[in-house]
Amino acid sequence: MKKEDRNKLLDRIDHLASESTKLSPLEAEDIYTNVLLPLLIEDGYEVSKTARLADGGLDFVATRPSTETLTSQKLGIQFKYYRSGHAIGSDKVRELVGAALFNQVDRAILLINTRFTKAALETSKHEFPLQLELIDLDALRAWVSRLQVDDEKFIGEVQQILKIVSQQFAMLIAQQPNILNDLEWRDLERTIAEIFDGLGFDVTLTPPSKDGGKDIILKCQVQGQHQKYIVEIKHWRSRSRVGGGDLRDFLNVILHEGRDGGLFLSTYGFCDNAFEQLTEIERQRLRFGKQEKIVALSRTYMKAKSGIWSPPEKLAEVLFEDTI
Repeated sequence: MKKEDRNKLLDRIDHLASESTKLSPLEAEDIYTNVLLPLLIEDGYEVSKTARLADGGLDFVATRPSTETLTSQKLGIQFKYYRSGHAIGSDKVRELVGAALFNQVDRAILLINTRFTKAALETSKHEFPLQLELIDLDALRAWVSRLQVDDEKFIGEVQQILKIVSQQFAMLIAQQPNILNDLEWRDLERTIAEIFDGLGFDVTLTPPSKDGGKDIILKCQVQGQHQKYIVEIKHWRSRSRVGGGDLRDFLNVILHEGRDGGLFLSTYGFCDNAFEQLTEIERQRLRFGKQEKIVALSRTYMKAKSGIWSPPEKLAEVLFEDTI
């Protein structure tokens, strides 16, 4: 998280704590929401806000999928906002426990803008079949302060190193195509993104997970018109070929997002029946490339870097040359 984003979260908490500011329940809820969402997402949760009239006693429900180091978890959050210094008693803690058990959550948080009574704090220490946490604004500030702030200078250096490595990979692929067998899938995505950048496209490399069904977004101008294309890359260590289901999913992304076209690259090719369900019109929007296409792009990239290649008038033609 950027330092300025963390500071914005702390400013919002100060707004909740201000005695001179009288917020409506909806205004307070919006501030809680804007603070909690980035915190939970940073901790690996997927968050859903409950409906006000049918929330089952919880304002937020968040789920965290299991990882190599963490078990899956369902989290429920209830928040309270009072304009006066009203202290929260044990009855509200029991109320949260009841709502949490009803919603079958593993962890429950009660978040307030005032303070907890001694009885409430003692109640939270009882044995419950779930993890229970009471958080006031001071504890919320501490949560925000623990967030790791990105060092932008360091990130920039890392990105520059990755760019140089991707350039080297592109040149090696052009000279020795078999090196593709030794590259990891994310290395190949970065390399192809670098290739398209070197050929004149405006390039966005999507995150390694939750990428929306596309690995690279390309923009270019064709006869004065802005056009957008997406690229999906499959580089499976199992050396499996891509089937029709993956192609249909990618086509749906193109259509749903209104892209001008797409390129599907598979280093180990496609199943014999992969294209059977595609119509001729769909085939015009979606083209396919195997290892040979990746090698051809790499060699064109080398020529561009050497100054012996100029982009065509319609840059998008580079996408579709030597494709199926």
